[in-house]
Order: sequence, then C-alpha cells, then structure tokens
Amino acid sequence: MKLPRPYSLQSRFLLGLLAASLVIGGMLFAGFSYHMRQVLENEVRDKATMVLAQVDSVQHYVRQKLRPRMYEVMPDTFVIEAMSSSYISRNIMSDMAEQSHTSHLYRRVAIGARNPKFEANALERELVETFRARPDLAMWQGYKEIGGTRHFVMARPVVFRKSCLHCHGEVADAPAELLTRYGDRGFHHAEDSIGGVDFVGLPVTASVARIQNTIMTYLMVFALAALLYFGATNVIFKRIVANNIRLLTTSFRRNFSDDKGLALVREVEQGDEIGEMIDGIDKLSDYLYEARQQLQSYATGLEAMVDERTRELADQASARASDVQLFVQLLSGASRSGSRQELWNATLPDIARRFDLERAVYVCTFYSNRHYSWPESAAPHALPPDWVTLLTESRVRIEGGRAFIPVESSQGTAEGLLCLYHKPGRTFEEKDRAVLQAIGHQLGIAADTIMALESIVRHSANLRAIFEGITEPLLLTDSAGSPVVANEAARRLSMDLSEGVIRDGNVIGLLCEGGAGRRDCDISTSINLGEVISREVSLQSGRSFALSIYPVYPAGPDQAGQAVVYVHETTQQKRLLAHMTQSEKMATVGKLASGLAHEINNPLGVILCYAELLKKGLPEGQPGEDVDVILRHTRQAQLVLKNLLNFARPKAATDRAVDLVQAVRSVADVFRVQAERLDAAITVEAEDGVPPVLAEAQALEHIMVNLLINALDAMPEHGGLVRVEVSQDREACEVVVRVADNGPGIATEHLQYIFDPFYTTKEVNKGTGLGLSIVFGFMSDLGGSVVADNSENGGAVFTLRFPAAPPPEDA
Repeated sequence: MKLPRPYSLQSRFLLGLLAASLVIGGMLFAGFSYHMRQVLENEVRDKATMVLAQVDSVQHYVRQKLRPRMYEVMPDTFVIEAMSSSYISRNIMSDMAEQSHTSHLYRRVAIGARNPKFEANALERELVETFRARPDLAMWQGYKEIGGTRHFVMARPVVFRKSCLHCHGEVADAPAELLTRYGDRGFHHAEDSIGGVDFVGLPVTASVARIQNTIMTYLMVFALAALLYFGATNVIFKRIVANNIRLLTTSFRRNFSDDKGLALVREVEQGDEIGEMIDGIDKLSDYLYEARQQLQSYATGLEAMVDERTRELADQASARASDVQLFVQLLSGASRSGSRQELWNATLPDIARRFDLERAVYVCTFYSNRHYSWPESAAPHALPPDWVTLLTESRVRIEGGRAFIPVESSQGTAEGLLCLYHKPGRTFEEKDRAVLQAIGHQLGIAADTIMALESIVRHSANLRAIFEGITEPLLLTDSAGSPVVANEAARRLSMDLSEGVIRDGNVIGLLCEGGAGRRDCDISTSINLGEVISREVSLQSGRSFALSIYPVYPAGPDQAGQAVVYVHETTQQKRLLAHMTQSEKMATVGKLASGLAHEINNPLGVILCYAELLKKGLPEGQPGEDVDVILRHTRQAQLVLKNLLNFARPKAATDRAVDLVQAVRSVADVFRVQAERLDAAITVEAEDGVPPVLAEAQALEHIMVNLLINALDAMPEHGGLVRVEVSQDREACEVVVRVADNGPGIATEHLQYIFDPFYTTKEVNKGTGLGLSIVFGFMSDLGGSVVADNSENGGAVFTLRFPAAPPPEDA
C-alpha cells in the first residue's frame, strides 16, 4: 500500500479526522462515564430512600396504630416486641435483608444505646455529632469506606420527641418492663435532642466495576468502528478528491517546461494538491500582472488614500469621543434617577442627541408593556414581530434607519427593548453595533440597580412601620446599652422616666443605672454568650419593669455586638397580685372572725353583767378595784369583737350615689375637736366638680374614721397636721382621696403587712390591728383600691381610689 505524502491534502485530511475522532471519542467517553455514575448514584440513593421509607412506615404503624391499641388492651403492660418502634423496625429490616438476600446495611444506633448491640461506632458517632452541630440538617448522604468496601451512605438524625420521653426520658417515668430488661441504660434524654441516627449503607464497589467494564467495552467498540471509518473515508477521499486534483496538477507541470517554470513547479509541490493548484495559478499566471497593477494603483492613488484614511480616523476619533461622552451622561442620569421613569426620561434624550435621532422608545417587556419615549407620546409602541427572538438571543438588529437593542440586567436577563429611529435619509452603520450593544448593557445594569434600591427602600419602610407600631418599648442597642434604634414607645418611656430630659429612647441608662444592677442591664453578657437574658428592674419610685434581651449580632474580633431589648412595665401586674393576695387573706380571716365573734360575744356579755352586779354588792376598796379591772378588760374584749364583726360584715352596698366630699368633710369636722386637744389640725381640700361615688354613706364614714384615728395616733406632740385631698382622675373615671400626716411614717419592713388583720405597730392595748384591714375590705367591696406609702417630706400617705358614679342619664 502506497502511503500519501505527509504534506499532501489526503494526509492532512486524515490527521484532522483522527484528531476530531479522538476529541469526540473523549467527550463521549467522559459523558458516558459521568452518566453511568449518575445512574448508579441515583439507583443507590433511591434504594436507600426506599429503606428509610419502609422504616418510617413501620414506625408510624407502631406509634399510631399498634401501640395505642396495645395500651387499650393492656393499659399497664409494655410489650417491647409490639410497642417499641425501634425494636420492631430493627427486626423487620434485618429479616428483610436476610430473606431478600440484599446487600444493604441498615442500623438504628444511638450514643449510650439501651442495647449495647446498637451502640454507635466511630462513623456513626461522627454523623451524630454532625447533626448536633447542624440542627437544620435533615439528611446526610455520601460515600464511606465500611469494612474495606465503598458504600453509599444515607443517614438522618434520631430526634427524641415528647412522645419518646415516656421510654427514654427519666427512669421513674419508664415502663417497668424496660427497666427489668435493660436496667437504667438509654434514659435521661431531653425533648428535641439528637441521640442517634438511622443509617443505611449500600455497597457500590461491584457496581463501579461493572460500569468500568461496560465503559471499556464501549471504548473498544468505538476504536474498531473508528478504524473502519478511517479506512472507508481514505478510499472515498482518494477516489473522489485526491485523484482529480492530481490530474489538474499534472497538467500544470506539462504547461511549464522551461527552467524558470520547473523551478516554480518544484516550489509549489511543497504543499498539498489544492495548494499546488492555487499557488501555480497565482504565482505563475497573474503574479507579474497583479504586481504591476498594484504598483501603478498605489503610486497614482497614494495621496487620495492618505486623505481618505485621515478623514476616516478623524471621524472615528470624533465618534469615540461622542460615545465616551454619551456613557458619562448615561452614568450621570442613572445616578440622579430614583425610579425607572426618571431613568428613561434622563437617558433617552442623551441617546437621541448622540445619534441625531428622530425618535427613541424603550418598551419594558419583562414586567409589563409600559413604554417610555422621546419625544413623549402616550400612544403604545409597536414591537417587531420577532422581538422575543431578539431578547432571547441578546443581539442588536440594524435595519437601515432603525435599530433594536436588547436591554439586559447584570444577570443577563433581558428586561426590555430599546428602539431607535434615525431621521429620514439617514441609516445606522455596522460599526455602531458594538456601541449600541454596550448602551443596552449599561442601561440594563442601571435599571437593575434602581429596582434593587427601590426594593431596599420599600422593605426598610415596612420594617420601620412594624418597629414603630409595637406598643411596648423596643430598641436595638450596642453592647454598652446605648440605643442604635428605638421605637416611639421607648422614646415616650425615656421622656416619662427622665421627666422630659431624655428623648432618644435610652431607657437602659434610666432603668439600670445606680442601684438597679449593671449599667447595661446584662446586655454585654447576653451578646457575649449569645443567649437570651430576662431580668426584673425595680425603681425607687415603685415602678417595676421586665427586660428581655435578645442578642442579634454576637460580638466578634471585627464587629461590635448588638441586641434587641424588649421592655414591659409590670407595676400594675404586681399591684394587682398584691391586691389579690390581700383579698384572699381578708376573706379567710373574715370567715374566722365572724364565727369567733359570735361564739365569744355571749360569754363576754354574761361576764360583764355579773361583774356589774358583783360590783354593786361589794364595799369600797380592793375588791371593787379588782372588779373594775374585770369590767375594763371585758369591755376591751367586746371592742375587739365589735371590730371583728365589722371586719366580717356583709359586703358594702354600691347601688346609691353618695357625695364623697360631703362625707369626708362631715367626718373631719367630728375629729377636729380631738385634733385640737392633741395640738394638731385637720384640713380638707377638694376640687370643684368631683362626681359622687356608688357606696353607702356609713361605709365611707367608717373608712375615714379608721384613717383619721390612725393619723391622729401618729401625730407629733406639737404641730401635727392631717391633710385630706379629694380630686378626680378623669381618664380612669375615679375619685381619689389622699390622707397624709406629718408623723414618723411607716417603716419599710411594715409596708407589705400593713393591711393584714391583727397586724399593728401600736403599743399594747392601743390598737387591735383591724382598722386598716376593715378599710381594705370596704374598698375591695366598693370596687376601689387603697395604697399605703410614705411621702417625700416624711409621714404616711394613704391613697384611696373610688369608682365614680355614672351621670344620671347613663345610670
């Protein structure tokens, strides 16, 4: 067989065909290998998913059907073979593997497993730790070496739910059968904790080997087919192409028989057949003529060519300068624009001036068919029939005096079509295509940026509205407790606590400065630990607040931490709780006092009667004085019983409107004589227009009598003063009575017990400890409240709040 020359057309064709075959074969080999591996991976993944689905089905049936039925039949018995989902699923999957002769590996294991046989090994422990470190990870899959064999592994976490804690929680709650069988192993798990994994492994080594054998077989078949293809192609090419071209080159040699012609023939024979023919024609037939013509043309037209080229270069430089200026104007217009309308209103005139256009239109095809035009026009713009193709292929079309440019975003998504129209008689040139393409990209990026800015502004406004709409104080602070952002409620609270001095919502400095605790309310601790901290803060004014601190950005080496602080005032809640506690005490003691007073009152009456009879029959002297002692103490006991009966009285009626100011003045007039004897004074101040209250006049008098008696008992020897103030709280629809004295006040340790029955700070035989308890009971019956405190200038202050009676037309 005669081999062709290495530089012949046939040799070069075969070499090119060989290279193309190798490239195609390599690509097919790589694609086939990748496809086969994907098929294998999908197959083993589907098998593993099916195994886990079978496990889920078994466990669901045990938990939802079998276990509840077993508890109905045997409520006090736990049968592990029928009621433990883990026990049943392990046995079923093991039997299935043995009976079906499959090679898959299924294990349900745990760290600290109840059955040591199912204790997690090193690989399974690694998977458990992975799921604990990433609680959001629901499934892990990949390849692992198990027993020297490569396996495809799919694992998921075993999470102890609330229903699992009956058998895996505390030992005391577990069935006795589990303790008998396994002892105290496998307990003490918390709810939602990850204790183990469901593990499925499928060996892939044999499958990979089969794939490799298949690929090698395919490669050998391809090589054999390529050899046959080369042979057939060589024969066909030689007969159809090479032989015919060789006949032409032979005729060429025959026509050049002189020395110069033979030299040229030998020169052209260094190439292939086609090269011989082309070079022979070019070099031997037309070379001299073409060279002479080129020299003559070049000599005669050199000056014209230089001028023309100079004008072209000047036009190109001017066009490039205009293009640069246009892009600068487009960037400037985009930076000034806040919306798509403003963007196109700013940029379309610049584009029209650059190309001296008659009209420029942009049609937004991505969101809607809205269009923007220069000059402005409300009429809809007609798009070319194949505008979808222009957008999808992302190419500029020039049709004489019209140009259609796709406008693309930075992600390569077409948003619309820019349509440019020249003035009559003018056309776009092919050299403008690159500039028009760049304009489309630039405008698409600008529109994309404006849309992103609009989205950010809109989301920011929504978040601000939600933040400001929260009625409780809420603020974002740094690690030092200084506010970064505070809502309106926080600003109002800061003004309230600082009496209008602090207006920026910095309540942390007001609540946690001084004796209230750390200056930053443990905000830095919460940020450093990354944990939510809740704490109570009580102010000297009596107000209390609950603070909840949520770390947002933990502190790091390159950034300062921040936290969200939620403030909730608990003053009224604590007062209501104290009021309810006091009411329960009063109710309990009232029941005791009612029975005790009636049982003791009769014997005291008999003692008093006989003691008076005995006194009448005794002579003057020591026996009479002893009887006086009996009478005095009996009457004291009767006074205590009277107070007990008042304390345990029926509820005060609240169905009549009573003038509270008149009742207060009447009681004050009665006690002024007693006050003068003690060198003290009683004053009553009342606002105009105080409404009446729903109560019995006797109950109001009883309340004021007890308070004035206590106030006069606390007076200093000289200059005592009791101030009674009556006012109206219109917002709360209440009448407020404030009784204040200038005595020593109430000790702090006595304030919480001051309304307890029989609790008194007076000397022996000077008080029963029931007066303030009776006041508290009356106020509770009337639907009001009473609070004891000390004034800033000394002395005790009792504040009573009565519900105001409704106007006659509303009653």
